[in-house]
Amino acid sequence: MITITKDVFEQIISSATGSSSEVFDMIYPHFTEVEECLDNELLGVMAGKFDSVPGLEECVTRLVCLRTYAEQIPHLDLVLTPTGFGVVSNQNLAPASADRVKNLLQQVVNAYEDTYDRCLEMLVGTDWADTALARVNIPNLIYTARQLKLYADFPSADVHRSKLIEFRTRMYQAEEKIMQHVSAEFFEHMLEQARHNAFTKEESAMADYMCKFIGFCIAKNWPAAKSMLERIENYAESKVEVFTSYKDSAAYKVKHFETYQNEKGDSTYFFG
Repeated sequence: MITITKDVFEQIISSATGSSSEVFDMIYPHFTEVEECLDNELLGVMAGKFDSVPGLEECVTRLVCLRTYAEQIPHLDLVLTPTGFGVVSNQNLAPASADRVKNLLQQVVNAYEDTYDRCLEMLVGTDWADTALARVNIPNLIYTARQLKLYADFPSADVHRSKLIEFRTRMYQAEEKIMQHVSAEFFEHMLEQARHNAFTKEESAMADYMCKFIGFCIAKNWPAAKSMLERIENYAESKVEVFTSYKDSAAYKVKHFETYQNEKGDSTYFFG
């Protein structure tokens, strides 16, 4: 269980700075619930094992605070009365406009999504990489908003995890095309290497080519995508001795199938 004090909360949530302890006390009971959700959705075997990954505890603390705040913002000034819901009245402060509250909520959600991606980057290469949660959270070669912005060439700097999820179907479609050319076995190996943060020099180059192809598909730049797919296939062929999962795949064997040659040296030589 992470310990979150009012001071820690206010350091992470700047808009809550100077708030009364009464407001913090309203939010505090929800920290445990949010932390349990994150244990089930993200951390898994790494829940409570923060000492093994430098910075992970601070990152998860930030996640808990941001998510709890985002979930509770719409309810902080609402009270239930015998005649229905009302808004808490304060003679010293004017109520914020709906647009300001909406903008604040979006900023908090964006910060939460960016922090979630940062936690993923910390978890790759740990024992977490071998778990089902690793496969759930990293189902594609592009798995953070930072990567999406890098490879899909978005004109806007405002790219967060929700945009990544929005384009997940296109990513699956692009990856299926890659698998058709260099085998599902090889692509799954590349995904596993990404989760384990264990790319070799050749695999790192291949991952870059694959991510560029996926980015071109997301941007619907089909000529560039076609050229990059050819580069992927050519590079796989040129490094076939290194990419053993590709060489051992059924796709490679079909691609390089040779018909039987009837030669005199064979024990089963047939006379014509």
